[in-house]
Amino acid sequence: MTYKQHSFYFWARILKHKLQIHLPLTNKIILVTGASSGIGAATALALNAAGAKVAIAARREDKLKELALQMHNPLVIAADLNDELSAREMVQRVAAHFGGIHVLINNAASIIVAKSDAVRSSDLLRAFSTNLIAPVVATQEAIRLMRKQGGGHIINIGSPGFMMGIPFYAPYVCSKAAFSAWTRTIQAEWAGTEIIVSEYFPGYIKTDSLPDSRVGTIEQDFLMADRQNAIAAWFTKPKTPEDVARHIVKLIIKPQTLVYSDIGVKIGAFISNIPGFRLNIARQLAKNAREKKNLSVFSENGNSEKAKQFK
Repeated sequence: MTYKQHSFYFWARILKHKLQIHLPLTNKIILVTGASSGIGAATALALNAAGAKVAIAARREDKLKELALQMHNPLVIAADLNDELSAREMVQRVAAHFGGIHVLINNAASIIVAKSDAVRSSDLLRAFSTNLIAPVVATQEAIRLMRKQGGGHIINIGSPGFMMGIPFYAPYVCSKAAFSAWTRTIQAEWAGTEIIVSEYFPGYIKTDSLPDSRVGTIEQDFLMADRQNAIAAWFTKPKTPEDVARHIVKLIIKPQTLVYSDIGVKIGAFISNIPGFRLNIARQLAKNAREKKNLSVFSENGNSEKAKQFK
């Protein structure tokens, strides 16, 4: 975190606790999953600065404790969301500690990079456990508590990547497609009730979190061409986690059904519904990655000659 960011959150805490001014999320009890880095960490800091009572959950307890030092009395929860019981107990701990829960932000994600013909069943199970089953279980537990207190807000951090079909990210995009389908299903079922459900599509976010890679060490931008034209550069210009965090604070204050991180993501989602455009963009991403990592299309050696013609 930069010096300016530290200063911002420091002075926000001073204003809240010394001058006792009213902040927009004062006394809102909010649980953020995947809070050890990236979008989750930035969102936790932004919510804390806005006056919320924040619970931060992730597998890496050491990272959570580092983050907690920059916040005012957060609840730190070490939780492996690959485990259904852990997801349920996480929500219960928030309610026991703060006395309830107003907002659940399902942000945690498992990202595995692999060739599609080499994806293991264990990769898919892990991705679906973390990216779909855990949020479903956590939400079911949260809404039981929310309904008792008069209402609540579920915010699901999705990914528009499933519409494009991002090469080498099959476990992630498949599970995120299911996650988005579930989000939209509960939006329909719970419409008009005391439970609000929002979906947020962040697009390409530059973070320091690296995926679990089956194709060797990779950089976050390994799908991007080294040289891009102006249009491609505009579409792939990354946002920061802090950009997303500001949007999420606004989304809590003024709920919406679906929010994109910027107009480029919204246009990209629209283009993904046009097969010719979608395939041309996605196959170029695959080509970029193969050239950078010297990969063949298929994993089997016997297919190497056929694979060359598709590179």
